[in-house]
Amino acid sequence: MRNLELKKNLRLLAILFVSALAFNACSDDDHDHDDHDDHDHDDHEEINRLIYTLTNSENASDLVIMTFDDPDGEGGADGTTSVVGTFSANTTYDGAVQFLHVHEDGDIDDIGAEIAEDEADEHEVFYSTSLVNVQKVDKDANGNDLGMVTEVTTGDAGEGPFTITLVHEGKKPNTGLLEDALSEGGTPDIEQSFSITVE
Repeated sequence: MRNLELKKNLRLLAILFVSALAFNACSDDDHDHDDHDDHDHDDHEEINRLIYTLTNSENASDLVIMTFDDPDGEGGADGTTSVVGTFSANTTYDGAVQFLHVHEDGDIDDIGAEIAEDEADEHEVFYSTSLVNVQKVDKDANGNDLGMVTEVTTGDAGEGPFTITLVHEGKKPNTGLLEDALSEGGTPDIEQSFSITVE
């Protein structure tokens, strides 16, 4: 009788042990899922390719394309920049900037499109240069500048830096200056400088 009771108790303990393992496995799965979501969110902010394409509003074959690539992201090798084409003096260009996350397998997440669709009120693109005049065309839902789409007007010939900064949770509305947008705790998701030529 005692042996029978002992067997029953052992069987009950075994069932409880297996149940506990199954519960922990489910909990671990849920935790892994959360980690995956967090990783996706991190990818959302980890922009490792920037492409700014400017097209002459009167001559579609006159293009200037600025590109920044940093395949291994922050902490790895330095990224590379390139500028294809030169600006024509006293000319207007239509500009569109892309912020991308390129995965090792070649898949590409269009972070800029996601921002424009879901988080425009939390972001703004700033363009810093003394060579050309950049006007932001697109707005967020509150009527504040977003800056993914631009109109760029050139003046006289010259050479110099052109810096693009995507600000996250910056001050909106602001004076249009990067410093003001960052004055209330905003942070750059990416900031990259290029060397441009107007001729």
